Amino acid sequence: MSNKPQSGFFSFLKKTPASKDQNLEESFYYEQVASMVGAGGWRIDFINKKSYFDKQMKAILETPENYRPSLKHALHFFDMDYHEMVLKSFSELASGKRIFDEVIKMVTYTNQTFWAHAISKPDLDKNGKIIGLKGVIVNVDQEKERELMLEKAIETVEANNSRLFTFANYVSHNIKSHVNNLELTSELVDVNKLPQDQKELFNNFKQIAASLNGTVARLNEVVSIQNKASEPLKAIHLEDAFERVKTKLRPLIEQEEAYLYSDFSEIPTIEYNPDFLNNILYTLIKNGIINKSPDRKPEIKAYCLENNKKLSLIIEDNGKGYDIEGKTDQVFHMTRSSDNNENSQSVGLFIVKNEVEALGGKIDVTSKLGYGTKFIITL
Repeated sequence: MSNKPQSGFFSFLKKTPASKDQNLEESFYYEQVASMVGAGGWRIDFINKKSYFDKQMKAILETPENYRPSLKHALHFFDMDYHEMVLKSFSELASGKRIFDEVIKMVTYTNQTFWAHAISKPDLDKNGKIIGLKGVIVNVDQEKERELMLEKAIETVEANNSRLFTFANYVSHNIKSHVNNLELTSELVDVNKLPQDQKELFNNFKQIAASLNGTVARLNEVVSIQNKASEPLKAIHLEDAFERVKTKLRPLIEQEEAYLYSDFSEIPTIEYNPDFLNNILYTLIKNGIINKSPDRKPEIKAYCLENNKKLSLIIEDNGKGYDIEGKTDQVFHMTRSSDNNENSQSVGLFIVKNEVEALGGKIDVTSKLGYGTKFIITL
């Protein structure tokens, strides 16, 4: 049996005595693993005042084959931004700190920088006395660079979103001011004193101004979604919310002789943004009534279920439905249009989708032309 210490980047692990053949076999195994993962080992001997790199460590640091590491030159292998951290960790480990485990920036012998996952710990004798330090490093340069690129991309997207949000606020505010001025001006004109041809023209002008005012109001809702999403959630009784929307839509319901049914017995209360929930119910119920089938009276069903610890609010109708096979997202496009649907409903569905997603939820739609539509909101 040989007591010769094992070489390789796992040499700091305590091994039981093994045969020479076993040592050679394990040494080969560890070298192959180290090569595959880009890992290397090192050790500092306080007793003999020497430092050691294994073969894999030398390959990672691109040192000459005959290079002899020295504690005096150790800092050369670390980026200057990390010198203070390295010196502090060396002092702490030498004083008995259990382990150092960080991702740091290192420098090779040929002055090439790379990211490494460094793990170090004190080397103890059989009496528990610190006789040196030992550790491994793993080259994680590609992974770290991808992480940094992703962080930079996220920062760029967030900055662009912030600029777009500011721009949208500015535009919507200024357009709203002009639209209000148009409407106020139209109210000051005495239509009865106008010639007949100008009356028709002016009535068209008033309709355009009113329509534009409605569109701008809806766009303002889109702009304000992110601000509202940060507001605290509140406990909402679903049946109460449903009844409030029914009251608001009463004239339309009676006009179209629509039947509305709800069952929130399984999940009577949810934590949600009250304004968002009110708009979601209002828009989806109104959408089901407006998009009614010419062959039957509108029927709207609303209920809430729990599945796999996730809550789903479901609104379904028996309307004319949509031809959305393979393109369900188009239902929520702000520019979507259909023969019997106002553009404001298209904007409304777009707002609903944004409100749901702003709170971390998801909205799906299933529909078949001539049979109706089901909206499934995962809260």
